[in-house]
Amino acid sequence: MHIERLDFENSPYLGVFGVATDKVVLVREGLQAKKLEVIREVLKVPVVEASIMKSRIIGILAAGNSNAIIVPWYIWDTELESIERKFKELGIETEIVPFETKYTALGNLILANDRAALVSTKFSREEARKIGDILGVEVERGVIAGLHAVGSAGVVTNKGGLVHPETSDEELKWLSELFKVDVYVGTANMGVPYVGSCMLANSNGVVVGSLTTGPEIVKIEEALGLI
Repeated sequence: MHIERLDFENSPYLGVFGVATDKVVLVREGLQAKKLEVIREVLKVPVVEASIMKSRIIGILAAGNSNAIIVPWYIWDTELESIERKFKELGIETEIVPFETKYTALGNLILANDRAALVSTKFSREEARKIGDILGVEVERGVIAGLHAVGSAGVVTNKGGLVHPETSDEELKWLSELFKVDVYVGTANMGVPYVGSCMLANSNGVVVGSLTTGPEIVKIEEALGLI
């Protein structure tokens, strides 16, 4: 299966609680083993449970790609060490990098795959350049459909992208050229436009919020190149 519906403790907003790349899924602590198994089976990468700043909203706080996952500067040392240790045990060569900025909701403000990153214009040019260096990709500052929260307004993998339904054709073309994948508009969880908050996706598959409809699933599979 390339796609599965799931909820985390009755929440269909999976993207709030995790970050998925082609190397690993970093997810909040305390999920049932059965749900962790579904994520592992669909996304076909190791799943690592974590907390950041004692919080479970990993997907809002962290962002990244196969090279690195950027976390807030204020992550506790014990949390950082725990993630690094688990990565090492599993042979995951992704770096975890605390990033010094006044923003903590990095997952909301950064959208990335292994080719590029789009960061909110809230970041200075210098911060944007540093983010690009950490992730090892080309970086641009911008918004999606007028929104700074590019990480929650979109989801992009190395195979495709899905973004907020109010994204213009011009923006879609720009995003496709930046990430080097086809990017489509769509929704999840019965019409929610913040698709990044609703799912965890990589090149292998996607787990979407439990409220996502059949037509939405068809669109998501097409957009993320899973058909």
